[in-house]
Amino acid sequence: MSPATHLDARRLAVLADCHIHPGSGPDWTTAILQALAGVDQIITLGDMGEAAGLDRLAAIAPVLGVRGRDDSDDPRTAPALRTLQIGGLRVGCVFDPTTHGLSTLADPFSPAAEWTQKASELFDGPVRVLLHGATHRASIAEIDGVLVIDPGSALLPAEGSAPSFVLLTVVGDQVDAEIVSPVPAT
Repeated sequence: MSPATHLDARRLAVLADCHIHPGSGPDWTTAILQALAGVDQIITLGDMGEAAGLDRLAAIAPVLGVRGRDDSDDPRTAPALRTLQIGGLRVGCVFDPTTHGLSTLADPFSPAAEWTQKASELFDGPVRVLLHGATHRASIAEIDGVLVIDPGSALLPAEGSAPSFVLLTVVGDQVDAEIVSPVPAT
């Protein structure tokens, strides 16, 4: 079970699958960092790489998330599951939903049998939003009354996909989710 972390945030950026490894991998672009300006919180969903990438994000807004397969040890992203309580909205965070029995396929998200019941068990109560990564492809879908969101990858998008992250705007128990594709200014 994952006890809830309460956040006092209205605008949240959700990122995954960026694989930051200073000196040997991609790094944040100016366009991405500028697109993140003004958010209250940054949520990462795994495979972010080394702590240096999280540190760059933390200069913009507080960072927390879950651990993927390509993450250094960091207390901000240590758990495999995280439950967020944002206003009246309960959000479940996981890197790979298939690993935890929530889906039979992550890309596209294909719910497992009784997946909402499993999510309630994992996140210590029903969630209105499920955030997951692991695909490098952004998607937003409402499935069985749950908003299922994958932010894709801002640095290493899947073939045929644009670099992306998701911007969540939360007011009370209402949420608006938007896929953002940061592009350099010309």
